[in-house]
Amino acid sequence: MNKKDLNNAFLDPPESFKNIVRTTLNNLPEKGDVYYMKPRKLYKSSSFMKKSVAVIAATFILTTSAFAIGKITSLLEVTSNIPTYTTIPSNEKISSDLGFNPNLVEKFKNGYEFKGGYISKTEGLDENNEVAGTSKGVSFKYTKNKDTLMLFMKGKMLGESDKNKELLENYKNIDLYYSSYTNKLVPADYKMTAQDKLDEKSGKFVFSYGSSKIETQKQTFLNWKDGEVYYSFLATDSDLTKDELVNMAKEIIDSK
Repeated sequence: MNKKDLNNAFLDPPESFKNIVRTTLNNLPEKGDVYYMKPRKLYKSSSFMKKSVAVIAATFILTTSAFAIGKITSLLEVTSNIPTYTTIPSNEKISSDLGFNPNLVEKFKNGYEFKGGYISKTEGLDENNEVAGTSKGVSFKYTKNKDTLMLFMKGKMLGESDKNKELLENYKNIDLYYSSYTNKLVPADYKMTAQDKLDEKSGKFVFSYGSSKIETQKQTFLNWKDGEVYYSFLATDSDLTKDELVNMAKEIIDSK
C-alpha cells in the first residue's frame, strides 16, 4: 500500500471481534508497561513512550490481523522495555529461548545495526477469557544515526493473515507485503471531535491514547513469512523507502 486509506491495510473486524490487547508484567521479571488496545485505539496505563507504543502496534499487526469467529477474540501481550539481548544472539540461543529459528542479521548493508532484542509472549483468549493459543516472539531494534527500525519475529501466528496488504514482490518464493498508516497520538482523556471521528472512519488516522501531547506518526510495515517464521519490519517517521525495506528483507532471507 502506498498512500492509501488505512482500510486498505487492515481488515474490518466482525461484530463479535473483541480485539483487545492487554500488556502486563505478570510473566516477566523486567519492568514493562500496560496497554489496552481496541481496533484503532491504544490506551496505556502509565507514562507514555513512543517506542513502546510502536512495539505494541507492530506486534498487533503481526499477530492479530484477523481472528476466527468463536475462537480467539482478544490477546494478552507481555513484553518488556528492558532488552533481553544486548548483543545479537546466536541462532542456537534464539531456538532455545523461543522454540523457533529465525534468520538473523547484525548489520545491514545500508548501515542499520543491531542495538537490542526483546522477548514477548502472546496469549490468545476466547470469549470466556480462556487461553486458546500461545505464541512467543522477539523484536530486534536496529539504529542508524538517530533513526530506529524494529524487526519483529514470531514462530506462530495467532489468527489469520491480513488479506489487504500490498504485495510488493515475490523473492525466492517468499511474498513481501507492505502496509502503512498515520498514527495520531492524543492524551488519555482526549475527547474525539466530529472531524476526528470522520478521520478515523475514513482511515486518515489511527488514534492512540496516552501521549502527553497531540502529534502524528507515520507507521510503515513490511511483512513476510519464511518457512515457519513470521517477520515484520516497522519504521516510524522514517525516510526508508519501500525498496530499501525490501532490500533489507532480502538480506535476512539470504542470511540462511
